[in-house]
Amino acid sequence: MPEATVDGQERDLIALHVGFAVVAALVLLAPGALAQGWRLWILLVGYDVATLVIVLVRGHDRWLRAWWFAAVTSVFQVVPDAVLVEGLGTLSFPADGAPDLGPVTASMALMWTVPLVLIVSAADSAARRRGAVAGWVAAVVTAGLVFVGAEALLPPLGIWEPVGVTTIGGWLAPYVLPPELLLGAAAWWGVQVTRERHPLLVVPVGALVSVLYTGALAASWLLLERGLLA
Repeated sequence: MPEATVDGQERDLIALHVGFAVVAALVLLAPGALAQGWRLWILLVGYDVATLVIVLVRGHDRWLRAWWFAAVTSVFQVVPDAVLVEGLGTLSFPADGAPDLGPVTASMALMWTVPLVLIVSAADSAARRRGAVAGWVAAVVTAGLVFVGAEALLPPLGIWEPVGVTTIGGWLAPYVLPPELLLGAAAWWGVQVTRERHPLLVVPVGALVSVLYTGALAASWLLLERGLLA
């Protein structure tokens, strides 16, 4: 039977992410000599540590599974980022004072965890309350909201920047949005198929999700930027 009330896990998850958003804004916008790249590392490692402490102490199994899937998939997301930089030439990562992983700033291996946790958690809540279809809708809608926000807010902070593509406001590249909606749905699928399985199954499933996203990015670029069907 669908659930109707907000449970303890959801309250803790909301509290953590609101707190993280506030702390991230303060850290990234604060004056000082500390390089932006190291600020990102501090925030992202802190996010993962805080998540693990909360889910293990409070026994939030659904959240733990969501975080584990998101964290593993985030590592693989370096591949589509690298394809955008080296293959399509539509993205660059300005020097941020921290190590790189090939053409991608290494902190990106952790950065995707946060939005993916939000997406699959929203989908899980919707599915438990209103059924499977609501879960899929929530995954796509939340992906749209989260990724539009990220694409609009993070490039001006010097974390990444679009190159040679159509943008809105100089930062938001529309061609990435359809693949990001697909990523939201794919992440929700990945969590569902791995939730009751061995934790290591997340590795190939997370890799598959990233490969799907990479292909979607290339297709969207061809269709929307290069006018393949025009």
